[in-house]
Amino acid sequence: MSNSLLSGLAGQFGPETLGQISQLVGADQETTGRAVAAALPMLLGSMTNSASSSGGANALFGALSNDHDGSILDMLGPLLAGGYASNVLGKDGARILGHVLGGSQPAVEQSVSRGSGLPIELVKRLLPILAPIVMGYIGKRLSGDSMDAGGLGGMLGQEREQMRAPDQGLGGLLDVLTGGGAQDAKDSGGGLLDAAGDLLGSPAGKAILGQILGR
Repeated sequence: MSNSLLSGLAGQFGPETLGQISQLVGADQETTGRAVAAALPMLLGSMTNSASSSGGANALFGALSNDHDGSILDMLGPLLAGGYASNVLGKDGARILGHVLGGSQPAVEQSVSRGSGLPIELVKRLLPILAPIVMGYIGKRLSGDSMDAGGLGGMLGQEREQMRAPDQGLGGLLDVLTGGGAQDAKDSGGGLLDAAGDLLGSPAGKAILGQILGR
């Protein structure tokens, strides 16, 4: 997946950025990196699923065009340095998560916690930080390639197919994200609760984790 959106996203998290995020979250860099590696495919996978219909692609295109042009990636350092800017980033992220994950958010939080070892209360701090970065990266690709809503849907559809490739081990994640909801958070086995642990053990998950932690 070297040319995938997922790989490009993982490339946004260098040691300095990961260090800043780990300080904001309140965890060590290793565990934070594992949580980031578990969360990114879930966030991106949810967006690719949402964009699989023309209505979903149009809605995402509107959100990206209006609020997420990719400029966030050029000022991540100051935004993550703390204070007011980081609070704004978190609030924006919470709004994005509500739209992207909906009723699946509690199950996604628990899944990331279980897969990475990051306590659930810290996962709840992490995801709102990651969500605007994911949107910003897609927005940057959108504007850089001058895509319309159809082009965005095609790009995310191609990403979805790459994630479903047998040698990546992410197809099951997309399936449970499609059906995941509040019930999954109550279910002690299977579904989203096991997705992150399975993901980090998959070929794609290992590659993303290695990329984020510089291994």
